[in-house]
Amino acid sequence: MKKSECRYNRRYILLALLCSIFMIVDAQVVTVNKMSAVKPGSKINLVIDFSKATIMGMNETEFSNYEKDWKKDQPTIIGRFRKGVNSKLNDMLNVGAYPSSDYTMKVTVKTISDMGNVYCDAVIVDKSGTVIFSVNDVKGGSEPPILPGSKLARIKAWSYLTGRSLSGILKSEYLAQ
Repeated sequence: MKKSECRYNRRYILLALLCSIFMIVDAQVVTVNKMSAVKPGSKINLVIDFSKATIMGMNETEFSNYEKDWKKDQPTIIGRFRKGVNSKLNDMLNVGAYPSSDYTMKVTVKTISDMGNVYCDAVIVDKSGTVIFSVNDVKGGSEPPILPGSKLARIKAWSYLTGRSLSGILKSEYLAQ
């Protein structure tokens, strides 16, 4: 092997190691998992709270003043998140608008980035308020440097991706029980 090939191989190995470290550091953290209490096919009510979120550098009130359709588009954003959550669950669990359900998933949006990526924490509680499942720092994935479209269009796209990311976590934790 030539010296120049060895130099490039070392660079690729170093790059791969750095990427692995960033993926580990950036991982979502499951803090409670008692999903075995939830029967297959159970309906889980979804509640999303944007009130404490920093949305593209603004609080929710400032963002709704800046982006006039924010309140009107919230049901669509929540719907896309719900669709993302259900995307990998394959009817093991059904997350949606089920206010009389025995379980509630409370999603607290912490930040929505300039690209629209939604960062949140999620907790599933039973009717008595006991935490069944908790995960911190869920996000839609790595952001591209540029994403076309309006701010709301980007938030809608990333809300689905964040829901899908949460879906993968729920599925793996549910199956691990």
